[in-house]
Amino acid sequence: MMERSYDVIIVGASFAGLSVARQLRGQVLLLDRNEIGAVQTSACGTPLWIPQALGSEESVLQVHTRAVVHTPTRTVTFDLSDAPYCTFDYRTFCRGLLAQSRVRFLRAAVKGYQGERVETTEGWFATPMIVDCSGWRGVLGRGGTGSDADERGMSFGLETETAYQGEALYFWAKPERYREGIAWLFPVGSGSRVGLGSYSGMTKLRGPLERFVNDLSAAPTFYHGTFFPSGLRRATMGQVFAVGDAAGHCLPLTAEGIRPALFFGQECGRVIQRVLDGALTREQGLEEYHRRVDRYRWAYRFLRLAQWGVTHVPQRWLGLMAELGARPSLMARWWQRYSGFGRLSPVTGRLEVRRVR
Repeated sequence: MMERSYDVIIVGASFAGLSVARQLRGQVLLLDRNEIGAVQTSACGTPLWIPQALGSEESVLQVHTRAVVHTPTRTVTFDLSDAPYCTFDYRTFCRGLLAQSRVRFLRAAVKGYQGERVETTEGWFATPMIVDCSGWRGVLGRGGTGSDADERGMSFGLETETAYQGEALYFWAKPERYREGIAWLFPVGSGSRVGLGSYSGMTKLRGPLERFVNDLSAAPTFYHGTFFPSGLRRATMGQVFAVGDAAGHCLPLTAEGIRPALFFGQECGRVIQRVLDGALTREQGLEEYHRRVDRYRWAYRFLRLAQWGVTHVPQRWLGLMAELGARPSLMARWWQRYSGFGRLSPVTGRLEVRRVR
């Protein structure tokens, strides 16, 4: 069989890979071992402006204007009405992004690469530019081993879906009850996604999660979980661009990975398109993308420090910290910064909406 050549090969077709793909023109191959939107590992909660900016409003299941945080000493409510969040349907969202791109999608597992050739279960493909969006294992950039060394320094989350319904986003930071880390409940209209996250990377969370769901007088259904990095990794490795969890783009503390994956995927795609247009060499493109990611390193360090604080400060401090953060004067400042992450692009000022005709 003749080897097929492409301008760009993207490995991984979730948020990061699809975000890169929708920025590109040319011969682009998008690879994933699963069908688009088939394997959800996220709670799928994000600011409402994300699906609105990307033309994916049909994926929204429920809009949330409040977040309720339970701590050992008090319960604090955050007003999100100025920047509401939403929960959405993963399959609809992902397929909507794919419909906006001009790539060829191929369902195939990636085994590795040599030089400018990528090996898959469907054969070899040649390309001068490779983008690794394969998740925390980093199939290309990090070898995809999933070893104990890879897992150190990462968080782990396990989630189930229940029939429990609610009107806000709910979080529990109660080490005396959920020693593994934090718990959450994200309503999705007809039910809720309920999960536990361990900042120390503990994976045996099914028992604690079942106890948590029982506390809600609900019943678990199916489970999904994954590791997620809690600190930036290298944005480029050799000739490989890395985006999403492969580059450690998931935000520490909040474990929010959708927005960073979409934002840095957009930035990566724009840089690569400049390479395809001849404005940059591949090496210059790799350097430019690395610089764009590195601008946010300070924010990741700050959130990493805050994550450490949640697990190490005296429990009575958690309620005071949450109450302080919920004060209108402070809330307006930090929430505007946090919820606006990724809204402003160094290139165009906002996430670009581009539909393919």
